[in-house]
Amino acid sequence: MSREVRAWLAALLAEDHQMGRVVGEAVTVLFQGGFEPGAPFVIPLESALRAQHPGIALDHSYQRQLHLSQRVRRSVADLATARRRLELRIGAGGLDPDTLAGTRRQYEEVVAEEARVALFSRRIQAGLNVFAARKEAVKAGYTAALANRTIDEAFAAFDESYVPGRPVDDVAPARAAAADMLRGAAELEQWLGGDTAPEISELRLETSELRLLFAVVSPDTAVLLVVGIGHDDWDRWYEQALPLARDELELEDGEFTGYDLTTFLSEYFPGEEAEIQAAAHLVRTSG
Repeated sequence: MSREVRAWLAALLAEDHQMGRVVGEAVTVLFQGGFEPGAPFVIPLESALRAQHPGIALDHSYQRQLHLSQRVRRSVADLATARRRLELRIGAGGLDPDTLAGTRRQYEEVVAEEARVALFSRRIQAGLNVFAARKEAVKAGYTAALANRTIDEAFAAFDESYVPGRPVDDVAPARAAAADMLRGAAELEQWLGGDTAPEISELRLETSELRLLFAVVSPDTAVLLVVGIGHDDWDRWYEQALPLARDELELEDGEFTGYDLTTFLSEYFPGEEAEIQAAAHLVRTSG
C-alpha cells in the first residue's frame, strides 16, 4: 500500500472503526482468495465497467489511449534531441572524413525517423480527437436512453395501460454503440503496443456494497489502489476513483509498504485478527 492509502485506512479506522473493519475483511478476502480474475469476487475492471458503466469505460479507454500517445510524443522529443546533438557534432568540425560521413548518414536517418514518428503522432492525435468527440455523443445517448427508460418505468408503475412513445427500448442500441467504440479502441491500443501499466482489477462485495480497486504487479503481489463503500451513485465514484487509481500506479516503488496477511492484520486490527479472518471466510463461503 502507498503512504496515501495507509493514511486513509488509519484515518477511517479512527473515525469509523466498524467501516474500517469492512475494508479489513475485504483485504483479507483478497489475500485468502487470490488476486487473479476468476478468484472469488475478483473481476477485471474493464469487464465491470463495460457491463454496468459503459460511459465510464469509454473515459477509461480514452485515458489509456492518451497515455500511449504520450509515449509516441516522447519518442518524437527524444529523436529531436538526438538530431540536435548530431547537428552540433557535425557543426563543431574536427571530424576525420570517414567519421564525418558516418555522422552525416546517421543524421539523415534520425531526421527521416523523426519525420516519420512525428507524422504518426499527429495521426494518433487526430484519431484521439475524433474518439473524444464521439465518446461524448455516445455517452449522452446512453444517458438519455437510461433516463427515457426510467420515465417509462415510472409511468407504467402508475398506469398499466401506458405505452411508451418510442417503439423499442433504446438502451440496448446505446450500449451496443459504446461496445463498438471500445472494441475499436482495444484494437488501437494493441496496435500501439499496449499499456505498460498493470491491469486494474476489482474486488466486489455486494454484501457490503464495497468496491476495492487493485493491480497485480507480480504473481504474489497486489497494490491496493482505491476503496469505495456504500455509494448511491457508483458512476460518480468511478469517475473520481479511476484518476486516483492511475495516480497510485505511477508512484515510485519507495512509496509503497508491503504486507502479508499476518502483518496487515496485526498493524491495523491488533487483537481482532481472528475475528477479521473468520468474517472474511464467511464472506467467501457465502458468496
